Amino acid sequence: MRSSAVYTADTVRGGFAPRLARVESTPIAPDAQKAAVKTLLNELLDAQQTGKTQTVQDTRDKLNALREKLGDEKFKEILEQLKKDADQAWLALLKALFPELFPDEDPPSPPSPPMPPGGGGGGRRGGSVNPADFGPSEPMSNRPLTEGAKHYDYKVDSSNPGKKPNNIWSGFSQGDVGNCVTVSAIKAAMMHFGQKPTDVFKSVKEAGDGWDVVMRDNFSVHVSKNELKMAAQYARFKGDDPSMLTDANFMYAASVKRVQKEGNDGLRGQSFYNAMLSLNDGEYSREGLVRLGLKNNIRAATDADLRRSKVGTVEYGGHSMAVLDGRIELWGQRGGTPGSGTATVLFGT
Repeated sequence: MRSSAVYTADTVRGGFAPRLARVESTPIAPDAQKAAVKTLLNELLDAQQTGKTQTVQDTRDKLNALREKLGDEKFKEILEQLKKDADQAWLALLKALFPELFPDEDPPSPPSPPMPPGGGGGGRRGGSVNPADFGPSEPMSNRPLTEGAKHYDYKVDSSNPGKKPNNIWSGFSQGDVGNCVTVSAIKAAMMHFGQKPTDVFKSVKEAGDGWDVVMRDNFSVHVSKNELKMAAQYARFKGDDPSMLTDANFMYAASVKRVQKEGNDGLRGQSFYNAMLSLNDGEYSREGLVRLGLKNNIRAATDADLRRSKVGTVEYGGHSMAVLDGRIELWGQRGGTPGSGTATVLFGT
């Protein structure tokens, strides 16, 4: 297997990836299926090393197609064999692509893209936006902020059903990655149905290594404790309310699990890690609400609807914002009235 690795920030579609030095590996037992998986992983390493973005995507597509052909059980069996025989370089690759194989280890550190403070965008393909383009905003709290990555100790709590957040503005907000479509959806859902996952989803129950979630459209996912911890790190939320950060991280994790099952960006069968990256690089309008299971609880709206204090979201200028009490939410602060864009309101109980 590989005997050395060089790590650099190597930008590829879907996030940053470790650059691994290519050296010769020891032979693997002649098994056609294992050899096919190994070959694609080798090609992926080379593409990442040389910065061939399209080749990286094409190889990931082939790897996902092979996974679908072999079935998850056989595919994971092969990965476990490769993991067992792997040296440090291969372990780094497998951990980055398939972190679910390493449940007892911390996930790979999330990328830190250079963006202006409070400038994480999230229109399709993500990127940064200029906060000045959305008008003035005012702070709604003087409490110190904390990193969302620290808040993943979720406990199922059905008390006070439907209770809205005390301060939706600063309790949690978007950080420096392009997941504003998901952030605005979570904020709007909290303000319409209640802050807790048990308010937004049809049911949340402890099960095995985590929780079984049934969404309002009857779509079901299982979120493990390790996946929630990973989601808290990669969502990169910030805020001044630890309980709200924990709830938001849980809803983000459930959205990621739905991406794993349904696919995103034309890809199916992604690892949890890659599904997170796909949520952090920009989404279309309303996708965040649909991934929370709210497709039957949303409708297209007019700007006037939002200005009349209906709870919803709006997208314009490459950014998605929750609209609360007739005002847009801007990175933890309260902005002005929403401009013209793609408006959506929530309804139902």
